[in-house]
Amino acid sequence: MNTLFSFVVQSSQNKEFQSAASGDDEKDYEQERLFFFYKTDVEGTGTLFTPERLVTICEVEKTMMANNSLVKAVATADSVLGLFYGTAADPMLQSVPAARSITGYDWSCQMLTQTQVDSVVDVMHTDLTDKGPQSLYARFVDPNFPQTKQTAYSRTFAEFQVVPKQDEKVMNPAFEKLGLAYGFLRSAFQGDEDRFVQSGDIRVRVTYTGINEIQKMALPDFGLSFISVVLVFGVSLEAQTYLTGQPGLRERGGTVNARNVEGVFRIEYFEFLHILVVYLVLGIGADDVYVFKDTFCHVKKAEFPFAKPGRLTEEQEIRVLSLTFQRAGTAIFNTSFTTALAFASCSVSKAMPMRTCGWYAPSQKLDFGMCEVLTLIYFPSVVILWHRRLQSKRCCCPGLSERPTAIVPEGASKEKFDKKEESAGVVENFFEKLYIPVMSKQVGGVRVYALLLGVLLLGVAIQGIAFALQLTPPRTEEVWFPGNHMLLSIQDFMADNFYTPSSDNYVITIFLGIAGLDKTGIQVYDPGAFTGTAIYDSGFDLSTPEAQSALLSICDKVHNITCDLQGCDNAGYDQKTFLMQTSERTDACFLKDFQTWLNGPLPTGANFTTQLQNFRNAANVGDYYGDIMRKEVNYKQDIGFINGELKYVAIKFRSVMKKRLPFSIGTEVRDMLRQWLGQQRGLLPSSLQSIKFHGNGEFQRYDMGEELINGLFSGIAIAMPVSFVVLLSSTRNMVVAIYAVLTVASIVLCVLGFCKSAMDWDLGVGEAIAGVIVIGYSVDYVVHLAHMYCEAKHFGHETRDERAKFAIRNMGSTIFAGALTTMLAGATMFMCFFYFFIKMALLICVTIMYSFLYSLIFFMAVLWLAGPEYNFGYLRLPKCMGDKSKPDASIANSDLQAAAPTSGPSLRVFNGLHLLAQDLDEGPRTIQVP
Repeated sequence: MNTLFSFVVQSSQNKEFQSAASGDDEKDYEQERLFFFYKTDVEGTGTLFTPERLVTICEVEKTMMANNSLVKAVATADSVLGLFYGTAADPMLQSVPAARSITGYDWSCQMLTQTQVDSVVDVMHTDLTDKGPQSLYARFVDPNFPQTKQTAYSRTFAEFQVVPKQDEKVMNPAFEKLGLAYGFLRSAFQGDEDRFVQSGDIRVRVTYTGINEIQKMALPDFGLSFISVVLVFGVSLEAQTYLTGQPGLRERGGTVNARNVEGVFRIEYFEFLHILVVYLVLGIGADDVYVFKDTFCHVKKAEFPFAKPGRLTEEQEIRVLSLTFQRAGTAIFNTSFTTALAFASCSVSKAMPMRTCGWYAPSQKLDFGMCEVLTLIYFPSVVILWHRRLQSKRCCCPGLSERPTAIVPEGASKEKFDKKEESAGVVENFFEKLYIPVMSKQVGGVRVYALLLGVLLLGVAIQGIAFALQLTPPRTEEVWFPGNHMLLSIQDFMADNFYTPSSDNYVITIFLGIAGLDKTGIQVYDPGAFTGTAIYDSGFDLSTPEAQSALLSICDKVHNITCDLQGCDNAGYDQKTFLMQTSERTDACFLKDFQTWLNGPLPTGANFTTQLQNFRNAANVGDYYGDIMRKEVNYKQDIGFINGELKYVAIKFRSVMKKRLPFSIGTEVRDMLRQWLGQQRGLLPSSLQSIKFHGNGEFQRYDMGEELINGLFSGIAIAMPVSFVVLLSSTRNMVVAIYAVLTVASIVLCVLGFCKSAMDWDLGVGEAIAGVIVIGYSVDYVVHLAHMYCEAKHFGHETRDERAKFAIRNMGSTIFAGALTTMLAGATMFMCFFYFFIKMALLICVTIMYSFLYSLIFFMAVLWLAGPEYNFGYLRLPKCMGDKSKPDASIANSDLQAAAPTSGPSLRVFNGLHLLAQDLDEGPRTIQVP
């Protein structure tokens, strides 16, 4: 049910409970929990219960529970040392280890005799043999202890109050004792391969709640993004754009900074997931720069292939810039828009990190206020400066003198001068001399290589679909930390290596009287500042015999809930109960305790409320519960009196549900409990219909997992149709748009299929996030080629062969450079601390690989084989909207006079470029535009 009810209980007690709890000054301290796990050796042989090893354990625990100036008080110390070193207030109980407490011990860590140790072990063994998993000693020993009287594993749990803002420093003495420390990309909680570290003659593993491990280790991973910056800039240098690369990099960096944590909406919210966006933007943000610069070079070579190297004249620069704006401007807008919308599909998620990521990522990719302005206004100036003064200069520190103007013999046609100003690069030579001849090769009128390659990738897409359909919710706990991290698989470790699970977990709370939560005024970007109020059930009434009998019935029925699911750890129980079975009480029913306190029947009416309030204020929890439930029961919290009125009540019980269960296993337990509660609701009187439950945050994780997985499918449902609409509007060709969106779908399915076929991953949180990201990465290259294929029509290319060659010659090298920079930016995450980023690095590289292959091979093969020719498939617009379905003869003509626009928006752009060109030189120059 609603997992916010724990907050409701706390917030509703601000006036009564907090002031009447264990002292007014307790709220000035922070409560933290600590586990020490012990192991004999790497293989787990022998026993920990020897005098020497107990001394070592004592020395380790002393670092936290003795002489630690940052620890105010140890509230709970469920320590294995208490069995051997502890004392009891009653001298008669000294011989009973379970009754001893470590409180008051002088921490001298003296060496016990073997006889003293053996006497304790004998008591434990007798009790375990008699009671089995229900023995209180079961949590201190491994499953072999009843047979061997030896245990290779043991543990200590402590709960203590920490000086405010000093949570992390509390662990420093323990870290120093164990030789652990934080470093760059290394956590203090990283041990050896078995997740333990050696300390004397034992091995130790530790967990602590006072350190937010995710936030602490996120900063180094974020710092690695600067390596991505260097790599992307290095590619710019290798691409001979040493000047254009730097402003382009500055442009991308400026875009990231412009949409920082506060952003234009002043939202001070930055989540762990947003770090991933930085790596994404560094890769795909390079595309706009490459598109504009490469388009400039392609247009220049096509229009002015001079025999003599040199710069263009001002008039020629304006012509080339004009054509570059017409071609690259549309391509940049289309790819930015489709990629941004694909990422924006995350914004429909109810999960705040995904929703904000859905806005944060598009703001990086599609930033009309920064990115588009810089690319289409500032960056052309840089390109002109590079062309005039730096192009073709190979030395590391080239001079800034202006290059001489290229001379064209008067009356010569450009067909006679096909010698290029600068030699083609390796990538361009590959496309020109190998790729195009292979793809366009015909045998018997059929382009055999295009057909074979297209069929091959179609088969890959089919197998991708087959494996993608096999993805299931997580079957195992999702991995976020490195393999040697001490927090990794901690619950599996406890379940496998201890006779019974720790009794410090698995609390389920059942509420009655709370109808809901008033979320008016909630700050979605700062939920910790939420000051809402509980909505209490106006019909809640526990003063009637009918209601009291029904509640007592619920308390009894809790004992009979059965669970034979994989998520319930009740091995060794006679009955597979959901309630944990020990020799102590594991359920807390305040009404039963109230009945015992009265030593008579329950009162009714107004007397019930008065007597219950007296019980709430006077009863001692220790009179009714032992160690297992004492710290979970607080009558002032569980019996909710607000302004003298009984508004809600709560009963609790310890279940055998494992902590940190994988999604598919945990949701089974949650749904089982939900179904049971639904059945009980039908038997309750109307005054108790507001019954609900929560699992102290465990079920909230499953709700989050469900939302992320649902977000994957809703993201795909949104992004794919939107991509099709954008493709259709940019190409205005129905056939090309259909081919393109089918290619994007193939890429997405191949990546998801890869998760299952190659990696055997499940459809977990990481895969759900990646699935939406994949769409954003998948559309870029296809949109570039689709747009350029249709753009070829306006340059006089009518047949599919001519258009396909035009698209490759103009966009092939650009796509290669974009793919390379994106992969390099993503590959940096392979060095990250969190396994999530490593997984994302792999998925990004795989996505780029499939995008590169499917756009250049599958998509282009389809276009070469069955691409639309002439006007086939084009959508004709009304004349009032400017139908341009016919080739633009002025652009196809190589003559400058014919290419110059004469009216309309093109003229305004052309004249604007003229004014821009004036600012690049010493003074204004004029050209005649008809």
